[in-house]
Amino acid sequence: MKINDLAISWLLHSIKIILGDESIRRYIILNTIHYLKHTLKKDIRTFDPFVKKNKTRQDKYKIIEKYLDYVITLDDIVVFTATNVQQHENDNETHYQSFIVDNDNKKVYVIDPAFDKKQENYNGIYYAEVTHESIKPYFEAKGYNVSFIHLERPAQSTKNDVFCQTWSLLILLEILENNKYNEHNLEIKIPKLKIERYKKLFDFFNAIFINMPEFQ
Repeated sequence: MKINDLAISWLLHSIKIILGDESIRRYIILNTIHYLKHTLKKDIRTFDPFVKKNKTRQDKYKIIEKYLDYVITLDDIVVFTATNVQQHENDNETHYQSFIVDNDNKKVYVIDPAFDKKQENYNGIYYAEVTHESIKPYFEAKGYNVSFIHLERPAQSTKNDVFCQTWSLLILLEILENNKYNEHNLEIKIPKLKIERYKKLFDFFNAIFINMPEFQ
């Protein structure tokens, strides 16, 4: 690998780490969307995939569900993110999914960057495990309607695209900025060509570093 390619690779890796961090995601959301009512650290959460030593996946689900117990006590909308929970100690896969909880109307909107409307149950190259195994059952048991935000095509179409942390945030902000999460038949446009999709990511990175230069 050439030095320049290596530098770019590390830069992209650093950006992925930044945009996957809970406090930074919260900061970006609050500096972009100004009408959110619930803005405390305990309100806008990002749950990582890692299971602590001597704990189980079910313990991780319980932590998420304890947070959801708090979320449903609030009014208006609440946004948060969760990743698939690791299957074993050496499982480093992360698949970020973001959520918009509309408590007033008892609806939950799921943003899965790998969402594929052509596949049964809208599963793409990654299975939205934390949604299907924890978050969706929880809210449905509480009488909420849970639905996936439709993507024109998957934002992540190959395993080489590891930017789910960025796509989940980008799509969340696009929906919130236009206040269109509850639009009937909403479908988010995703560029067809891979190079165009990456340009969309680059434009998003660029906007963040221009509008919030402290990240540099």
